[in-house]
Amino acid sequence: MASMTTMEKLLLFHKLESDLFHRLVHDLAQDPAAMRWVIALWLWLESVGHHNFIRRVAALPGPVVLRFVEEAVACLRCLAGQCQAATADVEDGRGKRLPCTNALLTEPIDDAGYFQSHREILDGVTHYYRSVCLAVCNVNNSTTCMPNNTAGVPVAPPMVSSPIHTTPRVAPLPLNPMAASFPLNPMATPWIPMQSPLMEAPWIPMQSPLPDDYRSLFITFSKGYPISREDIMEFFDSVFGPCVETVMVEKVAPGQQPVYGRVILRSAAMIPVVLDGRQTAKFMIKGKHLWARIYIPSSRLSYP
Repeated sequence: MASMTTMEKLLLFHKLESDLFHRLVHDLAQDPAAMRWVIALWLWLESVGHHNFIRRVAALPGPVVLRFVEEAVACLRCLAGQCQAATADVEDGRGKRLPCTNALLTEPIDDAGYFQSHREILDGVTHYYRSVCLAVCNVNNSTTCMPNNTAGVPVAPPMVSSPIHTTPRVAPLPLNPMAASFPLNPMATPWIPMQSPLMEAPWIPMQSPLPDDYRSLFITFSKGYPISREDIMEFFDSVFGPCVETVMVEKVAPGQQPVYGRVILRSAAMIPVVLDGRQTAKFMIKGKHLWARIYIPSSRLSYP
């Protein structure tokens, strides 16, 4: 039996990256050139101690993966000295925050500005772009030749000289997600929930599946304007993908209306995504306000 070639070994070793690239390009309609740089950045993150970052991202539903892509592009632009371009269309600097990325890092990064003209990081990302991504991140998912001559390879991400044009465009959700439609590919492969350690923050116990308490959001309603379980679940699943396991609403006496509830998510990694990196988030569901924050267990709360 013939021994494996260097290229075959590289493809086998980086099959996860190759599969994720194929998903980004074909299922989520992203630009191949930009996605090679995105995966190169994620490979660099793993090389400096943020282990299994790509595996955890790959296990997430499409809408969430696009959030990670958006944050990676902002980091790459800052890395190439174009931080202003990373937030040109976003008010109050929201485009620089990294709520999704930080959810999977062993130590959080303040914002994308951390990468501003950071030559050492740029060299590391470029190394992975040249040595791995050009070889295994292939649009047709077929074997290619190893890039022996990299003289023509750009030394900085391509978004430095031109903007990224992707279909669909990755855009942050507004505070009220119903104010705009989420630009996703309707033909994208549906997400099938899987039990994997998507988030290993110190406050989360190391067991699978995680207990409900560590995958929950505490929600409150405006007094006199409660929202049904069905409407809450439909709203979050339509905006963020099928992320809700169940919804519980306060148990009240006859004639009274609930003012709080609890949303149990399928994955703890969805918490910073839903909250958009904030302590609390406000949503509008069928004309009624809903506030959400991380759930803190309390014996005083009563659910049916």
